[in-house]
Amino acid sequence: MPIKREGGSSILSCLPNLDPETGLLPPGRYAASMDELYTALVTSTGSAIRREIWEEWSTHRTMVETQVGEISRMWVGGSFVSSKPDPSDVDVTYLVSASYYDALDHDTLVDLNDLTDAGWCAESGLRVDALILRLPKRLPVSQMAPSLLDSETSESFRDLGLYDEVCQAVKPASVHSVPSELRRGYVEVLL
Repeated sequence: MPIKREGGSSILSCLPNLDPETGLLPPGRYAASMDELYTALVTSTGSAIRREIWEEWSTHRTMVETQVGEISRMWVGGSFVSSKPDPSDVDVTYLVSASYYDALDHDTLVDLNDLTDAGWCAESGLRVDALILRLPKRLPVSQMAPSLLDSETSESFRDLGLYDEVCQAVKPASVHSVPSELRRGYVEVLL
C-alpha cells in the first residue's frame, strides 16, 4: 500500500512509496517530521490501532525525554512503517547527544533500562519496542577518525552502525530464525 494523500500524490515527498509486494519501505533511512509521519502512518490509514499506538508512543517518548533531558532524533521502523493495517507496536530508537547521555546518573540509567525493556513496556500498556543510543560527540570530519581511539566514541559509532542494520532487517516469524535476505527502510525523525 503506497503512502498516498487524496488525489494520489505521495504524502511525504522525502519518503518513497511502500513496495506493493512487501508493504515495506525500500531499504534505507528516510527523513520525515513528526507531523509528516503522523499524517502518513496514522491519519491516512484511518486505523484506530495505529492512533492508539501513536498515543502510547507519545507517552513513552515523554518519559524518555524526561529522563535524558533531550532526544536529538529518532529512528522509527518495524511493522508501524509498513502497509500492515494494525501493527502490534512501534519500533523506535532514541538517539541522545553525548553531552546529555554522559551526564546521566546510575539511577537514571536504571530507569532507562526499564523504558527499553519490552516486558516492562507491555506491563505498562505501552506498545513500544525501544532502544536508546548515545550519539558520538559532534566533531569536525577531520577529527572523526582519530576520535575512534576513544572507547565511548568508538562504541557510539559501532552501535549506530549495528542498529542501522537491525532496523533494516526483516524479522523472521520465529525469534530463533535467521532474518530473511529481504531488507526494509525506516524513518529518521529530526527533533
